[in-house]
Amino acid sequence: MTAPVRPAPDSARHIAFIVNNYLPNVGGVEFHVAALASQLASLGVRVSIFALNNGTPSDLSSNPRIVRFQCSPAVGGVLAWPWPGTTRKIRRMLVGESVTAISTHTRFFPMSLIGVRLAHRLGIPSVHTEHGSASVKGVSPLVALASNLIDKTMGRLVLRRATKVLCISEGARDFVRELAGVNGQVFHNAIDTESFSHCSDQSTEAQDAPAGRKKLVYVGRLVQGKGWDVALATAERLAADHPAIKLHFVGDGPDRGTLAARAAASPLADRLVIHGQQPPARIAELLRGSVFLNPTTLSEGFQTTLLEAVAAGAAVVSTPVGAALHLLEAGADVRLAQADDTDAWIDEVRQALDSPAVPPSPALLASFDWKRRAAEYLRVIDALPNT
Repeated sequence: MTAPVRPAPDSARHIAFIVNNYLPNVGGVEFHVAALASQLASLGVRVSIFALNNGTPSDLSSNPRIVRFQCSPAVGGVLAWPWPGTTRKIRRMLVGESVTAISTHTRFFPMSLIGVRLAHRLGIPSVHTEHGSASVKGVSPLVALASNLIDKTMGRLVLRRATKVLCISEGARDFVRELAGVNGQVFHNAIDTESFSHCSDQSTEAQDAPAGRKKLVYVGRLVQGKGWDVALATAERLAADHPAIKLHFVGDGPDRGTLAARAAASPLADRLVIHGQQPPARIAELLRGSVFLNPTTLSEGFQTTLLEAVAAGAAVVSTPVGAALHLLEAGADVRLAQADDTDAWIDEVRQALDSPAVPPSPALLASFDWKRRAAEYLRVIDALPNT
């Protein structure tokens, strides 16, 4: 498919993203930054991305321009520290470039601190987007202690020094207010809805019977707290009454071996597929006509997987996380159950399986598409005063 032609960058706007991680690293923050930056570039905005990466070269000729810096080894594959001199190098590249604003993401990353400080030094506004809705959970006591210390020092400093704080969910807004006393503005996550709503109409697997659904799908990391074990247990309980259902796991993580062992001994073994990481087109195909299971108990921000599921026409059964509550209120096909309430999970998933597919309204899809969100981001920036 031919790539869309981007308009020439508008010299009146230049947004610099200063972030720890960017593609090819994959994760919620990375996808958010990449999608927002790409959509801004498609609107004619000049975009620069400054990120840490020891193995991937920079790309200085594109829009977005991507500049990568050497860094320490990443703790947990996520948290790395820039080498001394990184701030000076970024400032040297930005001086004289008429930067409109600096964009940072997630309070505890060192590059977020660099970003808000550089904005003050250059006399330009900074927009910080907070992706977390609570302190880090599901980690060892030592890591939890260190994370809380970073939150109450560097995290507070980032949130308080940013000109504007955006929060990807109502939960993130409440967390920001509690941690730093800052009133953030909700700026929900988004997706490319067309990629999911127009997925594989010709797939025979995707065409469920009008009376109900035949697929259960889990998309997420295979780690403790994400709920893959709840998804498996729920499917096993429903297997006898729904002999045609299949269970699909999409994602990877340290628990994959445990899941594989459980799956091999499961009564659902011949109807269970562990796919690993998959491209968006394949995820969209699997989600279409399915029941999407989201039994997470972690500190989620605003999960784009729920948006993708709704866009693909899936019914959603989830714990009451921010994205699920928002979609339910907006009229999406969403059901809620607490992760530790086994009977509730059985009942809600059973109802979703037995109900006919209800496609989302065009208005709902448009409300969480990146085209609309990028335009909203520009309105936020245009309203900011210089520091």
